[in-house]
Amino acid sequence: MSTLTTYHTDHAQDFIELSGETWPRRYRSLPEEYAAAQTAAVMDRSFLGKVYVSGKDRESLLHRLTTNEMRKMAVGESCVNIFTNAKGRVIDLVEMLMLGENYLLLTGPGRAATVSKWIDKYTFLEEVKSVDETNRYALFSLLGAEAAARAGDFFALDAVGVSAGHFLKTAWRETELLLHHPHAASAARLNVIAAAEIAGELWRELLGHFSPIGFDVYDLLRIKRGIPAADHEIVEDYNPHEIGLLPFINFEKGCYIGQEVIARLDSYQKVQRQLFGLQCAAGPERVAGAAIFSGAQDIGKVTSAARAVAGDDTLALAVVRRTFAQPELRVDVLTPSGPAAAVLKALPFAGEADQ
Repeated sequence: MSTLTTYHTDHAQDFIELSGETWPRRYRSLPEEYAAAQTAAVMDRSFLGKVYVSGKDRESLLHRLTTNEMRKMAVGESCVNIFTNAKGRVIDLVEMLMLGENYLLLTGPGRAATVSKWIDKYTFLEEVKSVDETNRYALFSLLGAEAAARAGDFFALDAVGVSAGHFLKTAWRETELLLHHPHAASAARLNVIAAAEIAGELWRELLGHFSPIGFDVYDLLRIKRGIPAADHEIVEDYNPHEIGLLPFINFEKGCYIGQEVIARLDSYQKVQRQLFGLQCAAGPERVAGAAIFSGAQDIGKVTSAARAVAGDDTLALAVVRRTFAQPELRVDVLTPSGPAAAVLKALPFAGEADQ
């Protein structure tokens, strides 16, 4: 058992299974961890997939497989991109980091193999190699208003000056790592990506500057900001328009898989569903995955749910029919124990903004 795993086992109060492994849900109460996440917190998100793509044709192939323009990135830049299938449905949302001779793709939990195989599927005569390196690297997310300043002190560099979509290469105890400021598709202020060999030691040192948080509070922050997640909103049931991913589609770029469907939905305004917020008095375990009704009409489905910091309410994300996507519309959620009253909410939830 690694030092990092031992820490989580000894200190976490509850666990969740992601990608076939257990990860901390919380170390302390939700209100305590939520408060820490507003100031300076660290979360072990090593469960995110990490795919390295190399070869002289890497750029042109990735360009043909994804929705966003990524060919103009310089070394040290990143962009959010979407892999879609021929029907324009979402395979995964990734953040692409331009390293120079290769790209690092940060995927959803358990999605690295899927993305790597998808790239391989469309590699014919191209010189491209994709490798799932998830287990070779740890990823720690830093959250809160003081996260960048404290990271700057810790690593002795200007972390505050790292703008969204950029990263720095630096070293910690003679081992190279990346300090990355993700785009709005993440609730984190910075990601620290380091070799797994130093993860335990690095984690212990970071705890002198940041409070540890678990999955539950991060998921709540994600939901409040309207950020879709793998296996919840990011599934092949939905196209990018329906789950709030329009900012990561470039309608001027050349052909890619699924482009015709995605462009037609936009041009002819044929998008039928929309990602929306929902607030409900029933617990998240009852609400997640439940159908939503307006009167007798089935109008959508709850895709993510988390307990609010105060009170007993659940805050959720839902994909609903656009004709019913109205803030403060009163609806019913059909839970296993019966209907529960709920209210649709505009995204992001009131009081939430990107870090």
